[in-house]
Amino acid sequence: MMKECYFAREPFDLRLAALRLSRNAGRILALTLAGTLIFGGGYFIKNVLFRPADTYGAKSVYYVEYGTDPRTGEAYTYINAYSWNVWIRTEEFRKEILSRLETGGLEPLPDLEQLTGYLSADLPSDLRLPVSLVTTPDPDLSLRIAEAVEESFVAFGEKQAEITSIRVVDPARKAEKVFLDVRPARAFLLSAVLTFFFVLIGFLLKETGDDSIWLPAALARRHGLKVLGTAKSRELAENLRYVFRGKRKIGITAVTGDTDLEAVLERLPRSSVEAEWEIITSVMQEPENASRLRETDGILLVVKAGPHAGKRLERVLEVFRTQDCEVTAALLWEADEQLIRRYDRFGGPDPVPGSPDAARPSPASGAQRAKRGG
Repeated sequence: MMKECYFAREPFDLRLAALRLSRNAGRILALTLAGTLIFGGGYFIKNVLFRPADTYGAKSVYYVEYGTDPRTGEAYTYINAYSWNVWIRTEEFRKEILSRLETGGLEPLPDLEQLTGYLSADLPSDLRLPVSLVTTPDPDLSLRIAEAVEESFVAFGEKQAEITSIRVVDPARKAEKVFLDVRPARAFLLSAVLTFFFVLIGFLLKETGDDSIWLPAALARRHGLKVLGTAKSRELAENLRYVFRGKRKIGITAVTGDTDLEAVLERLPRSSVEAEWEIITSVMQEPENASRLRETDGILLVVKAGPHAGKRLERVLEVFRTQDCEVTAALLWEADEQLIRRYDRFGGPDPVPGSPDAARPSPASGAQRAKRGG
C-alpha cells in the first residue's frame, strides 16, 4: 500500500541549499550584475547624464522679535519652520514680492507658479532666526528676488500681531551655485549589495518551497518510496537484486513520457535479477497502462531529477494509488552526480572507490602520513 507523502513537512536541508547555492553562483552573480547596472545605471543616467540645469541660491537671515500674549504674559514662540515655509508661499506674500519686483523694474516678471518654485524658508535652530532661500537658474534673478523677499519679510512682520518686528541680519549678497548630492559610486555599490541580498533571499525562498528533486533520499523522505539510487550508485546492483528478488516480470515505467526507458534499461545491471523486463509508457501519457502495471510482479518507477519533479511524481503516485499499482522501487534518473558526491562528502558516506573524490587524500590521511614521517 502506498505510504503517505511527506512533502513540505521535511526539515530544511541547509547542506543541500548551500551546495545548490554554489552551483548557481554564476546565475546569482549575473542577476546581481544586471540589478546593479539597472538601478545604479538608472541613477547615473538620471542624476549625471540628464541632471537638471544648474541653479543658484541666495540666502537671507532674519531676526524676529516676538510679541507677548496678553493672556499669559509670555512671548509667542509657536511659529516653526513649517509656518515660515507656508507663509512665504502664500498668495499674499507672493503678490507682495511681485509688486516689489515690478517697482524695481525687473523684466520679465515671473508668474505666481514660477515664484512658488523659487521660494523656500527654514528655521534651522533658533526660533528667532528664520532663513529664506531663493533658487533660480539665473544668479542675478536669484539676487533680485532675494532683495524683494527681504523687504516683504520686514513688511510682513509689521502686519502680524504675534511679531513685534523683523529685521534682516544677514542679507543675500551673492547667489551661489547649488551642488546636488550626486554619488554614483555609492549608488552602484548600494545597488550591488541590495540586489545580491534580494537575489539570495529569493533563491533561498525558492529552495525552501520548491518541489525539486535532486537527491535519491528525497524520494524516500517525501514519498516513502524504496530507492535503488542513481544510475551511477555503487549500491545499485545489490539494491536491484534484493528489492526485486523472486520477481518474474518487472514493469519499468517513468513519471514523464519523455524519459528514455530504453537508455535506462541499458544502464541497469539487469544481470543481477533473473526476470523479464517490460517497458510501459507513463500513465500520465497513456492512463490505460495502469492495467499493464498491475499484471507485473514488480514496478520500477524512473523519476527524472530536476526542478518541479515533485509535483509530477505526486500526480503519478495518486493515479497508482487509485489503480492499486504498488511501486516496488524508484530510480533517480539524470541525477547531478557531482552534487550528490559533494552532498555525501559533507557528513555522508565515503566516496565511491575509483571516483575522482576517492582519489583525493583526506585531511586525516595527510596527518597520518606526517605522523609516520612520510
